[in-house]
Amino acid sequence: MPDPTFDAIVSQLRAEDPDFVRRVRKIDRPRSTARLVLAVLLWTLAPMCIVLGGWTGAILAVVGGAYGVHLMRHRAQPPTGIEHPARHRHPGAPL
Repeated sequence: MPDPTFDAIVSQLRAEDPDFVRRVRKIDRPRSTARLVLAVLLWTLAPMCIVLGGWTGAILAVVGGAYGVHLMRHRAQPPTGIEHPARHRHPGAPL
């Protein structure tokens, strides 16, 4: 059952603070493709690090490749069900 008090507060916020709607929409907006681009860049640079960097380059290639995998696995995905609530918290959001 919708709470009329809450609806009134939200309506007042929307009327008085035009940035409120923008901030609320920004919370649910999917992340940009920056993570995908960074992951592909890391995977592309890994072979060059190995060829040009020797052992140090091999270590950097492994670290960069692993971070690329991390970025791909944690990119924005549609919700699949109930998940741990702390996993999707935004900075400054209440618990």
